[in-house]
Amino acid sequence: MSALDNVSLHARRAALVNNLIEIADNPALPVESRNAAIDTMAPEVSAPAEVEQRTEVAPVETRAAVEAEQRSAIAANPVGVPGTRTEVRAGDLLASEVRAISGAAGMGAAFTPAENATFVVDFLAKQSVIFRSGVNVIRTTGDSIVIPHLTADGSAGAIAEAAAIPLSDPNAESLTAVPRKFAQGSRVANEVLADAKPSALDALGKSLIRSVGLAFDLSAFEGNGTAPNVRGLKNVAGIGSVSMGTNGAALASLDPIADALGMLAEANADDESAVIVMPPKVWRSILKLKEATGSNKSLIQNSAGSASDGVSKRLFGRPVFLSGNLSTSETQGTGTGASSIYVYVPSEVYAVVREDAVFDVNPYIFGTTDETFVAAKMRADILVPNPAAVVRIAGVL
Repeated sequence: MSALDNVSLHARRAALVNNLIEIADNPALPVESRNAAIDTMAPEVSAPAEVEQRTEVAPVETRAAVEAEQRSAIAANPVGVPGTRTEVRAGDLLASEVRAISGAAGMGAAFTPAENATFVVDFLAKQSVIFRSGVNVIRTTGDSIVIPHLTADGSAGAIAEAAAIPLSDPNAESLTAVPRKFAQGSRVANEVLADAKPSALDALGKSLIRSVGLAFDLSAFEGNGTAPNVRGLKNVAGIGSVSMGTNGAALASLDPIADALGMLAEANADDESAVIVMPPKVWRSILKLKEATGSNKSLIQNSAGSASDGVSKRLFGRPVFLSGNLSTSETQGTGTGASSIYVYVPSEVYAVVREDAVFDVNPYIFGTTDETFVAAKMRADILVPNPAAVVRIAGVL
């Protein structure tokens, strides 16, 4: 091929490339029409195989064409819409293929049927009792927050007409909250996530978020304040206290709870809005308290005595919350296996939250082992500006 012919060949092919680009960039043409037009176009000249190999023109895909194809694919097979997708293919979230798994153990054995599954991840409600009891929630985007608090009111009194009004300033202090992280993670084989029905992520999410909520409960009520723990109600200086005796004792009546409510009233706290938090073990003991000696009627049962009637979780009209993560191994004197009951006014307790309980999924960090990392986490702290609004009943066996 002469130099002149070579120049002519390149000129023709440059024109062909321009035509291809015009077709690919034409937004008025559907994707199918563009592809068909490109497929029908061929070089008008021939050249030796060596030249053809160097100068062959491939179909040109512009960004507009690619985006159009993606929109078309999504419309034909939407992702994440319940009931519209029955298969998970390579590149989709959390799995490479939906298939049955054999020889699975542990979680895999429990959640792996020989059926296809779709992924549905529900954002689950927090399991933390301290939040559900109605404490104030302050949200922050910083690593700490300072809250001003009045520690004592000024003094007022009767004065004569036209007399000077006495000056008396209330006392105040600043309280600093530092949200701490509470988290739990798990590694799960992608085969388990792909094959599980019901969704493995659904079950795992419930478990992880429940664990995080219970961990925060434990620290919010009993944390010692040493990082990374928050300072829980138990260790806040100045709270009220009711003792079950030198060595602790089981509840024989509801008198200790009545004493706690009375202490709140004496401290001018809003005892009418108080809540009561205890371990399930203590609630079980309360359920077995009888109205009178020789009677089978529960002390907290409203009806005339039918065992089929329900019992509401309320004592003295105040709601009762149960937290399964509160300690049942406290020591009081020689008594072991003791627990605490917390009676407090929620409006006097503040939860400072930087990050709500969330469920994170990372399919890449353990890619070499074909596993997905899932984790639940939250960041929060507890502040009690008015310690007199909290009473702890200690030593309940």
